[in-house]
Amino acid sequence: MDYSNMFDEIENSARERHIPVILDDSKDELLALVAKIKPKRILEIGTAIGYSGSLMLEIAKDCVLDTVELLEDRREEALSNFKKFGVIDRVNSFLGDARELLPQIIKGNIYDLVFIDGPKSKYTEYFNMVLGNIKKGGYVFCDNVLFRGMVASGNKPPHKYRTIVVSLRNFLKYIANNSDFRTEIKEKGDGIAIIEVIK
Repeated sequence: MDYSNMFDEIENSARERHIPVILDDSKDELLALVAKIKPKRILEIGTAIGYSGSLMLEIAKDCVLDTVELLEDRREEALSNFKKFGVIDRVNSFLGDARELLPQIIKGNIYDLVFIDGPKSKYTEYFNMVLGNIKKGGYVFCDNVLFRGMVASGNKPPHKYRTIVVSLRNFLKYIANNSDFRTEIKEKGDGIAIIEVIK
């Protein structure tokens, strides 16, 4: 079944309501990675309204998605969207703070792909929490890592964004300087990091 019109409607609705959904350039990169690695299990930090999760499951037909969302209304909308796309039976949806829930979500699970798109200042923390549950040769896809061009600029960020920008700068430094990962930073969308776990 072709769901392309439904995906367009959901994306447009989200943008009208200022709900963050993945930008087209980043989406293309994410879905190309999903098509390439054919994951059996994906962890998503930041469900929002289920747009990217549904897109990934539409490509990876044998995949299970574990996804966590902080806001109850967004999670409810996501569950509705997962039903619309016929993937709800392959989704384990969790409501709450990812830092508190991740230990129980990932316990006993091994992931081919982790998609991090939650609060930007927590990327390093999320990454380190899940690293032991990513299979060798698996990937982590992080969105918005250049955050409106501020991360790479080297300039002092505005006060209200300082925590996010400094945290993302430290995160990029960490993943770039670790021989356990092969990291690619792309300036597409709002900046993406594609990390292959090689050790």
